[in-house]
Amino acid sequence: MNSSSASTEEKAVKYLEEKYDTEFEVMHVEEGSKLFEDLYGGDVVTVHPKGEPDVIFTIKGSEEPYTETYLQAKWSQELQEKLKADIEKELPTDTPYKVIISNSRMSDSTNKNKTVDEVLNESNTVVVSIMTAIQTDGEPEVSQYSQGIYNLYNMLKNLGVNKYVVSVGFVDQSEDVSDFIRTSYVNNITWENLKANVYGVIAIDDRKNPDNPSDLVNPNLIIRDVNSVVENYTPIEE
Repeated sequence: MNSSSASTEEKAVKYLEEKYDTEFEVMHVEEGSKLFEDLYGGDVVTVHPKGEPDVIFTIKGSEEPYTETYLQAKWSQELQEKLKADIEKELPTDTPYKVIISNSRMSDSTNKNKTVDEVLNESNTVVVSIMTAIQTDGEPEVSQYSQGIYNLYNMLKNLGVNKYVVSVGFVDQSEDVSDFIRTSYVNNITWENLKANVYGVIAIDDRKNPDNPSDLVNPNLIIRDVNSVVENYTPIEE
């Protein structure tokens, strides 16, 4: 790591620790453009609170004002813990998954003591996602998993938020994608670009809610029942 990155890292961590009165640990630093930071972005530091390796987020920029997403990552983990038992009963044993809260306009320090329930109730800008990788021995028989996925969709629908997404990748059982799922809030990697044998994807969101479907969605893909989930499976061509 060069001195520039080290300087950025030190300043970013100091900023976070003073803002939230919490210790943070750096995972890695990605250098941005020094000459054209406004156009192309500055340095990106990926961090997590000390002792909480699953609360992963980024702080962007070379100096204040920084852009950071600590509270969103914190609330995401709180919601995951709250929904843990209900999610895991819908998925095969040991299936990796991640709950993600994004696009909240409440990510400043004045909201740092809010619970995730308060956030879900107060903000109309919240998007809640569940991202999970189901491992299969060869091409999946999607109908074997459709009931669980349907139940996950309705779980998010019943949270009362306006926007929600269930994203399921079907991955060969020989692949270990647990770290990809764990870091999915910050890694910006799509299923199609994942360096693993991914057979296909199911992506279902609020636009496919049968109570208020989007006019832009194929009517055959509206989530009316378990069979609708199967219709939403898209294979990934090698």
